Amino acid sequence: MDKVKFPGFLDTLVKEAIDILVEHEPPEGYYGAFSGGKDSVVVENITSLAPLKHPVDWHYCVSPIDPPQVYPFIRENYPHVQWDYHARNFWGLVVRKGLPMRTSRWCCQYIKEAGGVGRTVILGNRKAEGGIRRKQDYYQKHHSEEKWFVRPILNFDDDDVWAYITSRGLPYLSLYDQGFTRVGCVLCPFSRKVEREIEFFPKIAANWLRVCGRIVEDRQSRDGLYKDGSGREYKQNFATKEELFAWWIRRD
Repeated sequence: MDKVKFPGFLDTLVKEAIDILVEHEPPEGYYGAFSGGKDSVVVENITSLAPLKHPVDWHYCVSPIDPPQVYPFIRENYPHVQWDYHARNFWGLVVRKGLPMRTSRWCCQYIKEAGGVGRTVILGNRKAEGGIRRKQDYYQKHHSEEKWFVRPILNFDDDDVWAYITSRGLPYLSLYDQGFTRVGCVLCPFSRKVEREIEFFPKIAANWLRVCGRIVEDRQSRDGLYKDGSGREYKQNFATKEELFAWWIRRD
């Protein structure tokens, strides 16, 4: 760390991040969660500067709804990251559980949060990203699983992240140069720029439309009634996949 120079305003934040990593390092070493986004790039690099006792094993939870640019970016620039396939039957889960909603974002459990059980997981979460993350802490136990989270760059804002990437000459996804400020799951329930995502990622959008058709067919197969497996009627009924998809992306 002493040999690495950062802009003055970053120096304190980087030292804070390294201190957090050193303080909470578990006996078996960290499990690193790597998404390929700008925050993962920064936290992975800072972790490499920390005087840890054990190497970090980094993991990417392969997502069928990540932008396709993520895959070659990780392969080419982060070959040490392990690829984990926790969401092999993702589209089947969508049919069974329903489309992810802001009030029921069950998809994260099967994609982004599936790994690291029994471990201490390094995350790139930042308070500047939203209200929920503003309430998070540097070191925190998972609310239900045997899993702990360490968030070294919690106090970084967007400018800090980009300043760090620039100062270190780190690679980053080309999508950021195409107007994307955040890169995550395509048509995430929290995404507000759905038309732009449909334009940029038509194959994934087509998969969402296709699964809407499977959902409609599944509901209609129950004696022509829109009821779930427990016999409860759904609040909204849709005759076609296009109707369901249009309702879902309105984000009402």
